[in-house]
Amino acid sequence: LRVTRRAPGARTRCIEETTLERGLTMTNRERFNRVMQYEPVDRLPLMRFEPHQVYALERWRTEGLPAEVDPDEYFGICRIVNAPVDLFPIPRIEQAILSETDTDYVQVDRFGNVLRRKKDSPLMYCGNIAHPVKTIADWRVYSRHYDPYAPGRIPENLDAIAAELNACDAPVGICLFPWFFRLGFYALGMEGFLAAFYEQPALIHEMFGFWSDLVLHTIRPVLEKVKIDVLYLTEDLAYKNAPHVSPRMYEQFWLPYQNPIIEECRRHGVELVCLWTAGNIVPLLPLVMRNGINCTWPLERVAGMDPAMLRKRFGRELLLAGGISKEALVAGPEAIDREIESLMPVIRDGGFIPALDDMPPAEVPLAHFAHMIDALRRIEA
Repeated sequence: LRVTRRAPGARTRCIEETTLERGLTMTNRERFNRVMQYEPVDRLPLMRFEPHQVYALERWRTEGLPAEVDPDEYFGICRIVNAPVDLFPIPRIEQAILSETDTDYVQVDRFGNVLRRKKDSPLMYCGNIAHPVKTIADWRVYSRHYDPYAPGRIPENLDAIAAELNACDAPVGICLFPWFFRLGFYALGMEGFLAAFYEQPALIHEMFGFWSDLVLHTIRPVLEKVKIDVLYLTEDLAYKNAPHVSPRMYEQFWLPYQNPIIEECRRHGVELVCLWTAGNIVPLLPLVMRNGINCTWPLERVAGMDPAMLRKRFGRELLLAGGISKEALVAGPEAIDREIESLMPVIRDGGFIPALDDMPPAEVPLAHFAHMIDALRRIEA
């Protein structure tokens, strides 16, 4: 993928002695960074940006995926290696199954929610029953789980971890999970959270301000020691047709607390800031791009997040990854080939890493997933 043009405003880099010019094999870290900087690579990095669905893996084990073999290693897939940023409750909230039937179970999860999950899709919620926060007083009690100075919030062996990450062949990221939207619906439930923007705005401001301070405290030691390739904000901020919040709400509630974190990462040389979300976030993109976010994935196709459309509308300043629909994988090789062919103009332009746009569901045979990987591997540099 010999692309020599640069994204507007991209940092100038000397490439006279790159591994590409020396004829050596690049690492996946080099491939990731160079694609995202519109620079030439020896081949596309084969990556995933969503986890493998448990029941898809169970099916694949019956179709030829060896037992106990990591599917990423089996297919030669790269994934981002995350720096040690712990934004979970400390001490951990004990998870427990409260009741179950043949098809589902009710569980206390790691954030203290009581919720229902389907046994055939355990990574997805299918019913929110109770949540720890209803009022600002509840939040002040609940936030004690997130003491920034709690032992273990920052690992004692950070120097050793940093040395390993700085030598890593895969891209290294800071994953902010949960981020503001997830924090809100984990703490209040979706209905309570969305209503609170109107009924309890002071609660939202206090939550987001607290979270911003927690994140800054936790990432600063990491940024000082680890070369970070990408900061990504894990949101799921939209549904199929539109974002869950308006641009005005995002500006009022997100930006005062999000921008200091992006600015801190920029000061430490982090150039790629990604909004990781499902759904259609097109109405928010102009605003988030003006405020330091320059990438989004996984580009859920059923929600209209077409990479070609996004490149045409937002130009090369918006970097992209994902964009191969899980529906094409269910349909089979011909649909997969059509999907990848439709993405080739954006692939050739650069600033885009094609990958699956969601967790592969159990309806995807191993052969279909393997076909996608082989088709991506055959794309010529």
